[in-house]
Amino acid sequence: MSSAPSIQKLEHWTLVTSDVERTKRFYTDVLGAKLPDRSGNGPVSVDLAGTLIDFFPAGDRQQPQPGSNGQHHAYIIKLEDYDPWVEHLRGRDVPFRMTTHGLGRMSIYVDDPDGYHIELTVPFANTDIGRHEIEKRGLLAEAERRRGA
Repeated sequence: MSSAPSIQKLEHWTLVTSDVERTKRFYTDVLGAKLPDRSGNGPVSVDLAGTLIDFFPAGDRQQPQPGSNGQHHAYIIKLEDYDPWVEHLRGRDVPFRMTTHGLGRMSIYVDDPDGYHIELTVPFANTDIGRHEIEKRGLLAEAERRRGA
């Protein structure tokens, strides 16, 4: 048991972007983020699922650095929203990847315009539900492979 004081929640994360307005449009138009009610002269920001994302313009001293495939930000979505998300992304010609994490969850990975990785994920209450939902989407072989890994 840690003796560290508690942390309440993630308030914001930041990213450096090659085009602030294009990135803001992606997060609002594609991912459904809202524009926050912020006072002051802060950065351009959006509110995605209760977390603020601050956008900073790239320049000589900072460039976008999205990281490896393992580095991403994950947002939980409802099971009934999984297929609508797939259709939404397809309808906007946004590349994405559907995958699983064994039988415990299935996810959609999408990159923003600068390559930052976003995961939309559905955790399952049990593996029977996971197996059923994953199989409906043709991802069972991948789930079984990941489970055995």
